[in-house]
Amino acid sequence: MKKIYIVGGNGFARECHLSLLTILKSKNDITFGGFLGHGGYGHTVDYKELQNFYKGEVSEYKFNDNEYVVIGAGYPELRQKIYYELKEKEIKFFNLISPNITISETVRIGESNVIAGNSLISVNCNIGNGNVLNCDVNLGHDCEIGDFNFFGPRSQALGNAKIGSMNQIGANAILLPNSKIGDNNKIAPLSAVYKGCKNNCYMAGNPALKIGSIE
Repeated sequence: MKKIYIVGGNGFARECHLSLLTILKSKNDITFGGFLGHGGYGHTVDYKELQNFYKGEVSEYKFNDNEYVVIGAGYPELRQKIYYELKEKEIKFFNLISPNITISETVRIGESNVIAGNSLISVNCNIGNGNVLNCDVNLGHDCEIGDFNFFGPRSQALGNAKIGSMNQIGANAILLPNSKIGDNNKIAPLSAVYKGCKNNCYMAGNPALKIGSIE
């Protein structure tokens, strides 16, 4: 039986726990092991009503072969940091994919992704590692998604959109067909990206325009 631990702590870690509980209702081959903090991120109090599931720091925990990790941090930079530290220790990752999503059999997906409920991932999408697709995210056909991106609720990337790594896509934002964005960009909520942007841009509006740079 697989035992799943959630590493890192804030409200998103508790949301991951809620998604995991939904999965446990239909699967009898996995179980929840508890929460593990990371470098002081994820103290007992961060888990609020779930404090009794806190097991200590991940750096002090010895994993067994049947134990896997979900990264319970939402920010791309922190997800990336946790991912590579655990990867170096050869710790295994679990894709936390809610059962109530629509996903094509032709989708290629990496590891340590979180895909929340009511999302739709269409044909021939390619998703890298460490991404978060919050509730009701739609990916159209042939989308290419890099690593450690965060998609806010009800955001969309339509057919053949290309998204690099470390991007934050705001709630209800939409990337139109064939649009391309590079790395480390922030797309404001409700924005519509027509063509795209390169790296380190803060985009907002309809059509989305660059309104600032990200250091």
